[in-house]
Amino acid sequence: MKSGHWVLGGIATLVFVGAFLASGWSPAAPPSVPIALPTLTAEAVDATVAVVATQVAAAPPPIESLGNEAMAGDQAPDAPSTDAPTATSATPAETPTPTPTATEPRPTPRFTPLFDPDATRASAATAIAGGGEGTPQPTALPSTAEVRPTVAATLRPAATPADVTAAARSLRVPILMYHYISVPPPDADRIRIDLSVTPANFEQQLVWLKQNGYTTISLTDLYNALANGAALPPRPIILTFDDGYRDAYDNAFPLLRKYGMVGTFFLITDFISANHPAYMTWPMAQAMSDAGMSMESHTRSHPDMRRRADDFLIWQLLGAIESIQAYTGKRPQFLCYPGGFFDDNTIRVARSANILAAVTTQYGQMHALGDAMTWSRVRVRGEGTLAEFASALK
Repeated sequence: MKSGHWVLGGIATLVFVGAFLASGWSPAAPPSVPIALPTLTAEAVDATVAVVATQVAAAPPPIESLGNEAMAGDQAPDAPSTDAPTATSATPAETPTPTPTATEPRPTPRFTPLFDPDATRASAATAIAGGGEGTPQPTALPSTAEVRPTVAATLRPAATPADVTAAARSLRVPILMYHYISVPPPDADRIRIDLSVTPANFEQQLVWLKQNGYTTISLTDLYNALANGAALPPRPIILTFDDGYRDAYDNAFPLLRKYGMVGTFFLITDFISANHPAYMTWPMAQAMSDAGMSMESHTRSHPDMRRRADDFLIWQLLGAIESIQAYTGKRPQFLCYPGGFFDDNTIRVARSANILAAVTTQYGQMHALGDAMTWSRVRVRGEGTLAEFASALK
C-alpha cells in the first residue's frame, strides 16, 4: 500500500476517536452503562479527506523516489555495496594528491681509476706498428699506490705552433737511446747484454762527442727549434735513458755532470714508488732534475699501449706525469712508448694529456713537428765498439 493511503486512514481514525471523546467518556470514571458512539456523516468524512489530500500533495516525495544514493546510507557497515559508486553533483570531486618523485641524482664525475684497469674493454682502434725493434719488458712489479699526493691534471690539447712555416721545418738531431749504464751480471742473457753499456764505454762515447763538437740538448730544445725556430748549437744531440734504473743515477748522472752534459730520463713511476733496488728513488730523481736533467714519462708500469681503452691510457699517462711533477716540481711533456709500441688511439690520448712529442725505437735522425708523436732514435748497443758508435751518427 502506498504511504499516502496510510496517512488518510490514520486521519480518519483520529476524527473518529475525537468524536468519541467528545461524547463525555472519561477514563477516570468507567461508564456503568453502554456508550453511545457518535455518528459520522458522509459530509464530515469527505471534508476530512479533502484536507488530508491537500497536505499529502504538499508533502516531500516518498523515499523510494530518491534513488540508490539516498538508500546507500541505510546499508549496514559490515555489508558494503558491491555496486560501483556513481559520481553526483552533490559530492565534490576529490582532488588527487600528487605523489612526489625523487629528484634524479646529479651525474658523478668520472675520475681517473685508482686501480689497474687491465680488465677494461679494449679500444676498437686498429693497432699499427709501434716502430722498429721492441724493447724487452723491464722486471714487472706489483702496482703500488703513490706515497705522496699527486697534482691534479687538466686534459687539454697540445698547443699548435703559430708559425705557419713550422709545419715544413725539419732538423737532423740524433736522439741516442740507452738503457743500462752498468756491467751486465754474469748470468745476463743476450738481451740484457745488448742493453747494457758499461760505464767505461759510456765515458768513451761522451769524450768522443765532446771532441767532435756535439752539444747535448733536451727534447724541449728540439721542440722549440721546430715550433718557433729557436736556435740550436752547431751539432746538437740528445741522450735518452729508458726505464729509470738505479745505475742511471749511480753511473750515468756523475759522468754527464763531469763533462757538462745533460740527459733525458724516461721513468717508470710505479717501479720507482715500489722502492725496487734496480730502480732509482724519488729523491734521486729530484736531485737529477735539480741538476738540469730532464725527467720524462715512460708510463706507470711499462705496458704495451696498443689496443687499450681510453681510461687505461689516461691512467698510465697521467699517473706517471703527475707523480713526476709531484716529486720534481716539473711537469713532463714528453713520452717514451713502452717497448716502442703504440697505435693511433695512444697518440690521440697522449696529445690530450698535453704530451708535446713522443719517442719510439725506430731508427732515424730527422725530426719535424708533423711526426712529433713518433720521433725516431739511435739505439746504442752494449757490445758495440766506439767506431760503430761513431758510424751510427753519420
